Amino acid sequence: MSAVAVAATPPVAVPPRSGEPLADAAGDPTASVPGIEGSEGSATKLFIGGISRRTTTKQLKDHFSKHGHVLDCVAMRQADGRPRGFGYVTLDSTEAAERVLGQPQVIDGRVVDLKLAVPDVGSDGAEGASVTKRKKHKAKKEQPAQDAAVVPA
Repeated sequence: MSAVAVAATPPVAVPPRSGEPLADAAGDPTASVPGIEGSEGSATKLFIGGISRRTTTKQLKDHFSKHGHVLDCVAMRQADGRPRGFGYVTLDSTEAAERVLGQPQVIDGRVVDLKLAVPDVGSDGAEGASVTKRKKHKAKKEQPAQDAAVVPA
């Protein structure tokens, strides 16, 4: 299964986990991070999860154009054209991204999941298309129950 390519955009902020400091892909805590001095005006790419199978790139662009200037937008599809249920939008400023992230967004009748996009850094260190990282859960192997020790009488 192949993925549809996403246009490359400038590096964007890495979304913080609870208790972690803010930083961009290069580890710079002041570059392109919403709410951080010196990052105003930077293009910010957002991941849009949970979109309807009917949602089009045009609908995404129309929705986010209400909140700021859209530099790039795509509803992801598989190579055969089937929808993947997520997309990306790049807004021209961190202020616009903060406004969008600060309130629930309803697109095509669904409340969508918005997050800052995380740049995909390949094994050679080069940045590629933005992706969101998922934690992989390994199934725990069941340990065989140990029989109670038999004490000779």
